[in-house]
Amino acid sequence: MINMRVSNTDKAVYIDVSGYISSNDAKKFINEYKQNVKGIKFNQYKLIVTPSIFECENIEDLRSVCMTFFKNGYKRMYLIDPENYIMGNMNLGKIEQKLFNKAVKVVPSINQIK
Repeated sequence: MINMRVSNTDKAVYIDVSGYISSNDAKKFINEYKQNVKGIKFNQYKLIVTPSIFECENIEDLRSVCMTFFKNGYKRMYLIDPENYIMGNMNLGKIEQKLFNKAVKVVPSINQIK
């Protein structure tokens, strides 16, 4: 399941990921995401992703969702990963890892986001 909310006061887009994510869930999320972020200036907003333990039907769906975020041009992107679950389980190539670490800051808690 992927949920999102846009906070205009915080200038942030919050994404929560958990459970089992089917291909239909991923496609539905992309469509809802595009509708919810219409009209916002991404370079003024932060993207904050809070994943819990989750599983994907197709890993390519997850890549598509992530690429959508990268292409939007957020001011800053944060991944809250207190137990290093995501970073420990991601299989990225060297170039992908370098690009990911350049674009996304991994933090242990939301309190560390400025």
